[in-house]
Amino acid sequence: MALLTSALPKRGARPVLVGGSAVEVYLDGVLRTGDMDVVHEPRALGPVLKAWKFDLGTGLRAWVNDELGLAVDMVGGKLAGSAERTTTITTDYGPATIIGVEDLVLKRLASAKHWKAPADMEQAYLLAKAFEERLDWAYMEAEAARGLVSDYLETLKRMLADKRASGNSSRSVRRGTPRGSTSRLGGAKSTK
Repeated sequence: MALLTSALPKRGARPVLVGGSAVEVYLDGVLRTGDMDVVHEPRALGPVLKAWKFDLGTGLRAWVNDELGLAVDMVGGKLAGSAERTTTITTDYGPATIIGVEDLVLKRLASAKHWKAPADMEQAYLLAKAFEERLDWAYMEAEAARGLVSDYLETLKRMLADKRASGNSSRSVRRGTPRGSTSRLGGAKSTK
């Protein structure tokens, strides 16, 4: 992601990593995906990906490089979430911007509800558990109401409360920041 960001013009919006690959970063690899879901202007990303030997795969959004075993799915030009809540991590290759954890939890809840994807409810839970004390719950409640997932957010809160009450954890989840860290999440190598 950082290489992709660095290959684009410095002016304008940066591409934002969303979806399962964003979950992977926040949870330090608990989830593994074979693609990167990216929000950015497709006309800007396409030439860069083509120069890197990615081919437009099936459909109109996925670029695939079989040699790298990687797909880049361009999910749109506008971030569905708060640009102010994004997290930027610094890597050896430059900055990489990731959807905010609150918005990512909400997207996972929406997928669990509307697409009937139980794995996404589990991912929402793992994210919420890892960042529970740092999440802006008031923001999430307001956005959940707009996104018609308030019921799933309440279920998520009950799951967290039940786990705290039981005092055990069946799965070890990394608490803290994504690799590279962020100022909003309390790390040292931040660029906002």
